This record gives sequence, C-alpha cells and structure tokens, in this order.
Amino acid sequence: MLLLAVGFQRGAAPPILTGSGMPPPAQVVDPVVQAMTLTDIVIQATVTALLLALAIQIHKRHGTLDPDELSALRG
Repeated sequence: MLLLAVGFQRGAAPPILTGSGMPPPAQVVDPVVQAMTLTDIVIQATVTALLLALAIQIHKRHGTLDPDELSALRG
C-alpha cells in the first residue's frame, strides 16, 4: 500500500505516451514505483525458486531436511 500511495497523484494520467497528435497530459503518475514493484516480485520469485532447488538437492543427497541431523554430518 505504501508503494501505491507514493506513486499516486490525484487527476494524473497513466504513464502511456503515444506518438499521435494528442497533447501530453499535464500530470503523469510516476512509473518508477510500478517498475520497482515488478522488479521486487521477480527477484522474490527467483530467490524462492533457488532456495527450493537447494532444499530439494539437500533432501536428495542426505535424505532429510532436519537441521539437527544435517549439522551432525559435519563431524
């Protein structure tokens, strides 16, 4: 909600500018906030997939995901 509040401007147009003969709007909503939000979602999905793949490989090699049993493997 904070990101939506930061990028909101009352009476502003969406940040879509066309090359047609229409004049550009006086105020435009800040597109950087939207881009940062989408980038954050992509990064979070990538980190989640990486951690899931790591957990799968640990389970395949050691047969468990219990941290107590895995720490005993170090010796």
